[in-house]
Amino acid sequence: MMTTHTHTRAGFAGRLGALAVVVAGLVAGSVATPAAAQDSEPLDYVALGDSYTSGIGAPNISISPLYVDPENPQPCYQASPGYVDVLDARDDVQLTANAACAGWTAAMVPLQVQVASAAGLLNAETDLVTITAGGNDIKFLDVLQACLFRPLKECKTVVKAAEAAAKAEVLPALTDAYAAIRAKAPSAKIVVLGYPHLFSPEFGDNALIADEAAKVFNKGTDTLNKVIEEAAKKSPGTVYVDVTDEFADHGFGSPDSWFTFNPANPLDGVSFHPTATGYAEGYYPAVIREVEIPTLRD
Repeated sequence: MMTTHTHTRAGFAGRLGALAVVVAGLVAGSVATPAAAQDSEPLDYVALGDSYTSGIGAPNISISPLYVDPENPQPCYQASPGYVDVLDARDDVQLTANAACAGWTAAMVPLQVQVASAAGLLNAETDLVTITAGGNDIKFLDVLQACLFRPLKECKTVVKAAEAAAKAEVLPALTDAYAAIRAKAPSAKIVVLGYPHLFSPEFGDNALIADEAAKVFNKGTDTLNKVIEEAAKKSPGTVYVDVTDEFADHGFGSPDSWFTFNPANPLDGVSFHPTATGYAEGYYPAVIREVEIPTLRD
């Protein structure tokens, strides 16, 4: 969810048209043969959303060539291998485009939809869309800082404010985002992924965060996930996928954490994201478990 760059919502509205510019080489190399034509062909797959879909936390960081924005030329960070890459490695899935960017909000997903659609990468032939979004809308970084570095009382106050923002702002933003996807990909199954618990307080206090603060933060994650699930229920053809079970006992504080952390710079924009193992053994199996598409059954 975190990133080293920011986008303002006001600027986003004005840039909607300007950003729909796609690098020609990417389009030529990424458009897959329509998967819906024959059952034997792979699913035509597009990924959208924030850093948990763009793969941040995996070792190989890159800048997506999908977006060109003369007014605000900040890069779209991605990394591999994320869960998107693990899905794409299957014979029955063909990744047409990963349009997710680190730091982007649910309110900005319609821009990703417009860019992918304008490039011919998201359309009536799209079979599967996955998305993570919502964490940046509630200022995830601010919440994390409060619970890591400030008294428990302040952690609780900031988490409570974030929960209120999730219900008031994230719910309608996600509903609009899913509607935008559906308008461009009417046949696709939209898979909405929640966020894992970052902390494993069942192992007791650790050097990073106090036990009680970890529990408060995880509770805030649960509230956000419920909002994400509610938005999915309001959107036909959309399924919510919880990942907390897959990540159980693998948060910070666990001897087998599936999250990245840079002790020299804890808030460097990569920390607090899944590792390649977290994507492969957490997010990927959650998609396979929940998505009722025959070709995705192992």
